[in-house]
Amino acid sequence: MSESEDDKLILCVGMCVLDIIHVCEQYPQEDTDKRCLRGHWQRGGNASNNCTVLRQLGSNCEFLGVISAAKSFQYINDDCRERGISNANCPQVEKNPPFSSVILNLETHSRTIIHCNDNFPILRYDDFKRVNLDKYKWIHFEGRNPDETTRMIERIIDYNRETKSSIKISMELEKMKEELLVLANAVDYVFLGKDISMHLGWKKAKEAVHQLRNRIDNKRCIIICTWGAEGCTILDEKDHFEHVPAYPPEKIVDTLGAGDTFCAAVIHFLSKGRTVRDSVELGNKVAGFKLSAFGYDHIGKFVEK
Repeated sequence: MSESEDDKLILCVGMCVLDIIHVCEQYPQEDTDKRCLRGHWQRGGNASNNCTVLRQLGSNCEFLGVISAAKSFQYINDDCRERGISNANCPQVEKNPPFSSVILNLETHSRTIIHCNDNFPILRYDDFKRVNLDKYKWIHFEGRNPDETTRMIERIIDYNRETKSSIKISMELEKMKEELLVLANAVDYVFLGKDISMHLGWKKAKEAVHQLRNRIDNKRCIIICTWGAEGCTILDEKDHFEHVPAYPPEKIVDTLGAGDTFCAAVIHFLSKGRTVRDSVELGNKVAGFKLSAFGYDHIGKFVEK
């Protein structure tokens, strides 16, 4: 890879929200008053979290999504700046930002997320077309808004064709909406989640990757399906199937953002020229390491073994 390619960024397109996190010994009973063990604010949203992890691993990246100009969102902008995550191309709106109330249950290691969006706008193609694609080597999308996102992908494909560039495109399919499957039709990598797979009646990861392949027009993409503690499955462009085990820590502390961590880590290692198998295995290891402490700051201490 040339030096100029090394200097290019990974762009993550999607949502940035404010996470209000409560760490509890047990899940609270309804209609009770319960004190949490600790609480804090944290920048969240899938694409936003992807950027956090990419920076911890040493990749230069940028977040692209609609952000709020409200004073309550300044914490988010400050956090991006302090971590070296660019958000200079993000359109801003005078509207209260989306936020999530998160309950981390130490007893079961579950995380329960209640999201408040209040019709906050999402990125449109007109916003995306103002971005200079010369800056990027990889563009990763949260699976949202098929019509607008398809146009964004088409712009990247046209750019690659006209400039003989090779911007890689990856897509996360997580939301339980069948209409999002069309977003896998023209990308290089698909991160397929367990929730949407189960929603579509696919009971196992192996079934899910083969069913997705049959449902889309794209026969060349690599499909990576995450299945929690059971690990991941890979279906490559030749339809070769492979299972990669999970690497949980001795003690699970914080499961919030584990999937976002996995996606970001896989993209990081793929962008460095590692094989798909190596990248997915390392992604599982980084995600397991993330589970061992709160937040993401410790990920920078991950050591490849």
